[in-house]
Amino acid sequence: MQIEKKARPPKSPEEMALVHHALESPIRRNMIILMSQGVLSVPEIGAAVGEKMLDYHLHRLELAGLIELSEGKIVLTESGAAYGGLVRRQKEMGGAGKV
Repeated sequence: MQIEKKARPPKSPEEMALVHHALESPIRRNMIILMSQGVLSVPEIGAAVGEKMLDYHLHRLELAGLIELSEGKIVLTESGAAYGGLVRRQKEMGGAGKV
């Protein structure tokens, strides 16, 4: 049995809004799923989801505190890994719409 990490609860309504906005996009949900499965470079993510607005999508995930970017590499934060697991499970169960 795999134990999932729990996301750190947002500290404020504003922080919660940033996470909600980051995960409302099917493209960003797909990105976070890929990242939680080990695809952790900007070029790899771009190849998987397309280059269109890639910087914007990465920026939204970074603002929400789900990822950190460093020299072309993407590092999932604890919250990013936890939310990635949740989104992946939603997709597997037929939810998370249009991922």
